[in-house]
Order: sequence, then C-alpha cells, then structure tokens
Amino acid sequence: MMKSKTARWAMLVSAVLAASLAPLLAAADNRLDFIAPEDLAVIVFVQNLREDRGMDFTVFDLNKRCIAEVGGRQAEVVPVKPGKHTLYITGYKTHRVDASLAAGRTYFVRVYTVDKISTRASAVTLVQRDSDAYKELGTWLNGARVTHVSDDSCSGEPLKERTNRTQRRIDQANADWKEGDDAQRADRMLIQLDGLTRSELKAL
Repeated sequence: MMKSKTARWAMLVSAVLAASLAPLLAAADNRLDFIAPEDLAVIVFVQNLREDRGMDFTVFDLNKRCIAEVGGRQAEVVPVKPGKHTLYITGYKTHRVDASLAAGRTYFVRVYTVDKISTRASAVTLVQRDSDAYKELGTWLNGARVTHVSDDSCSGEPLKERTNRTQRRIDQANADWKEGDDAQRADRMLIQLDGLTRSELKAL
C-alpha cells in the first residue's frame, strides 16, 4: 500500500513538473517567433554550445552602436530594415559580416567558440541557402532560449568601451576581410535569397 501511494505521488509530481515546463519548451522551439514582418527583415543570432554559456558576443554596426548582445544558449531575434548592412561580431576576435536583406525574410547567424591549442577562438557561421549550416539549423535552434532585441539593454546604445578600441576592432576586421580571397569573403556574406520565408520557418 505504501509503495502504491509513493508511486502515485511520484507520478503526480512528474505530471505537474511536465505541465509547468511545457510552455517554456514550446517557447524555445516555437519557430513562429522568428517570422519577419512584411516590411522588415529579421536576423537571428544563435549561440547554442553549452561550452559557451559564460561567453557573450556583441554585434555592432559601422556607427559603433550595439545591435545585440548574445550570451548563453540563446537565439536573439533582431528586426532590421531591408537593404545592405555591414555588421561586426566581437567575441575573442571581431568578424565582419556583409548582408543584403529582403523584407519578410529571416536570416540566421551562429556565433560560437572553437578549441585552439591553448585557448578558444570565436567563430561565426552564416546560414546560407544550400549550405551545411542550412541543413543543421533546426538542430542548432533546439533548446535555445528565444529572446528579442527589444529586451536587450544594449540595443541602440554606443559600445561601452573606448572609441579607439572599437575602431581598432573595425580596422582589423576590415583588414581580414580585404586579405581574404573571394571564397572567404563569400562565407561572410548573406544575400537576399539566404533568408527563410514564413513557410520555410514553419517547416524547420
């Protein structure tokens, strides 16, 4: 009898926990959060590695204003105007990304770190159509906490570091861009067709 009551109690507790966690899990995996408005494009910055949970990446523009800060296992949704953009993403290193974005489409950029001989290095992967990253996108999004740039205190603010340090980051990223070959630059470019449509997002 005691064992039966204990089993029923355990099942009840499990059911309550599952019910309370269900909305959180649904929110994390809800692709509808990523759908772009008809008059805007959306960029989603995805950081999905457990090893990076203590790492923050800062995204900023040519005007040295912060666009987003991404940390932990996070997918941050950032609406932007359609058209051409040059962005810089800083982790251990600063990476330049050039984008030509279409209204009503959603673009994904993965930020993460990789092991080096004695340290870790920051890396950026753009989700380009027909690439390996495109095929892996659904996996990267699973378990990521969805956030919106409207809740990001850094958005639109000047970077909180010395202006000359930010300029050095920009200069180095631009130098790396120019020194790269055409294939390397192509890996750092998003074109309009790389964006996912509403129906494609729902199918992820």
